[in-house]
Amino acid sequence: MRNALRLAVALCCVFGVMLGARAEDSNQEPKEQLKILFIGNSFTFYNSLNDTVQDMLNASGYSAKAVRMAPGGWRFRQHFKGELPAKSKDKPTPEVIASQKWDYVVLQEYSSGAVSDRAEFLEYGQKLAEMIRQNNPTTKILLYQTWERCDGMFEGYGDDPERREAVLKSWEKRYKAPNQETVEALKDGIQGGYDQLAKLTDSTVVPVGKGFFTVGDKYNLFCDEGKNTPYHPNPLGTYLGGCMFYKTITGESPVGVYEKLSKFGKEYKLTAEEAEYLEKVADQVVVLPE
Repeated sequence: MRNALRLAVALCCVFGVMLGARAEDSNQEPKEQLKILFIGNSFTFYNSLNDTVQDMLNASGYSAKAVRMAPGGWRFRQHFKGELPAKSKDKPTPEVIASQKWDYVVLQEYSSGAVSDRAEFLEYGQKLAEMIRQNNPTTKILLYQTWERCDGMFEGYGDDPERREAVLKSWEKRYKAPNQETVEALKDGIQGGYDQLAKLTDSTVVPVGKGFFTVGDKYNLFCDEGKNTPYHPNPLGTYLGGCMFYKTITGESPVGVYEKLSKFGKEYKLTAEEAEYLEKVADQVVVLPE
């Protein structure tokens, strides 16, 4: 009889704790969901960068929903003007921007656009930023700085005349003979273009291209594109970019995110060793304002 009584008391205590915990949880306000919009093209679409960032945030205790507008090859100009690929069922980008008050909007231009069409890049980057802020003045704009598609395009040539010739030759080999405007833009490369747009729009550069440059030959970050020169990111390249957005948005180091994703039930196509290295590069390259 005593044993039965003790068991009953113990069960009452356990259920009481459980009910108390549930009551406490029900009194907690749900976390406000971060609303993130990626505006770009295939560099965003490949391996779904928006989903990667969303998973990283949610696995780390945040509440986030990240969506994308990323038709292949699209430029700022096409996004701003509301153009869509043939037979697309998506809404035009201006409508998507106006659909809700976004916490973050990410802008990513055509891979070489910040160099080959610097004037257009700056013009429509500013127009998109103005459209975003008219919809919600508190939206934070992030600029997804991409990487080079030919030698020297990312970091430029500065005042080095020998390097200048090498950069121009590599550009002409991949594209065509650059005009004077492109020559000037190549001087500071993709980095300079995004830095200039950031100043004009009070935005933050997420230096993914610099992350690629830092990794160098340590790991291959590009997918296999057959006979074409590879330039789209493979899962490692997208993971690196995701880590850099994670740190920019949260202010926290991305080191350890892979383990959090695993516990959250998300599997990514890279090893724990590769993830750890890329997380450390992202943590090193993304420098937060003091």
